[in-house]
Amino acid sequence: MKRIGWIILALLVLYFIFLIRQDIINNLDLQKESHRTAARIKDAERLYQALQNRMLLLNKDAYIEKLARTKLGLVKKGEKAYKVIF
Repeated sequence: MKRIGWIILALLVLYFIFLIRQDIINNLDLQKESHRTAARIKDAERLYQALQNRMLLLNKDAYIEKLARTKLGLVKKGEKAYKVIF
């Protein structure tokens, strides 16, 4: 009789392990997703900070003038523009 009791106990334990197996797998998947989401949030925060810094620069007249000179080739009144051809 003791042997049947141990077998039934072992079967019950195996049954409960089988029942919670999918929950364990789902929990591991959720943890992985949580880590991926945290990494995406950090990337978005870095991008946001870079854009904030860029906006601060774009509000400064000296930076706007530098962009106009380098990107658009604009010159001030009285200056002479030279184009170097290689």
